[in-house]
Amino acid sequence: MRRTTSLIAALAAVVMVVGPLAWVRGWLAPVMSVATAAVAPIGHNPAEDPDEILREQVARLGAENALLRSRLSEYAAIQGEGGIPPERVVVARGRIIARTRRAGRRFLELDVGRVDGVAKGMAVTMGWSLVGQVSGTDDGRCLVQEITDSESRVAAVVMTPAKEDGKQPERLCEGVLAGNGKRQSLTLDFIDSGSGASGSGASGSGVVLEPGLQVVTAGSDGRFPATLVLGTILTASHAGTAAWHIEVAPARDPEVAESLLVVRYVAR
Repeated sequence: MRRTTSLIAALAAVVMVVGPLAWVRGWLAPVMSVATAAVAPIGHNPAEDPDEILREQVARLGAENALLRSRLSEYAAIQGEGGIPPERVVVARGRIIARTRRAGRRFLELDVGRVDGVAKGMAVTMGWSLVGQVSGTDDGRCLVQEITDSESRVAAVVMTPAKEDGKQPERLCEGVLAGNGKRQSLTLDFIDSGSGASGSGASGSGVVLEPGLQVVTAGSDGRFPATLVLGTILTASHAGTAAWHIEVAPARDPEVAESLLVVRYVAR
């Protein structure tokens, strides 16, 4: 009888101690659950490897940093090539959503249109290099004729090279830059023979047209701002006749671009 009484007393003591602890643990369980969820990364199981979570965060931040660097370099290109403040001329940046390459015709389509302020005739550029002109618009899209299109014609100027003494480039002669329907290939026609220009290696008082000279927009046709970059002369010759044969490599290739700028004409 005495042994039974002692056993009952021991069990009662255990209940007195364990009962409150179990109650406290049950009350704290939801709180601990919320606290754990608060410190765990959203979308991750707390049981996942912390190193894996860290690697994921580093990758995400690296991608964001690369995007910011890309945007900064694009802005620097806009400022550097033309000398015109971007906020004065840039109408919209459009993503290329379609391309047409058929029978010498070269067009592309952008996802910006009349609602974005785009109008027919506006220049389309990569940085400040001219790659085309808006030939048609819709509310949310526009069609762009590339300068390499077989029917594209742009008034152009050949510039003298920069001098080591700091002398700025000057206009050498003017002509018409024509597309021939081929990627990365243009010709410069209708060079004024009275300008005194002569082919590579020619002697005399005239200036020499040679590979490496820069070609920019003349601005004389009223369609584009002057000094937009067009390309670089590859070959220049006239074989003793008045007809010139000048090949020009475009400065930029829209074939590798994902988006382009639409700009308006600004008188300088």
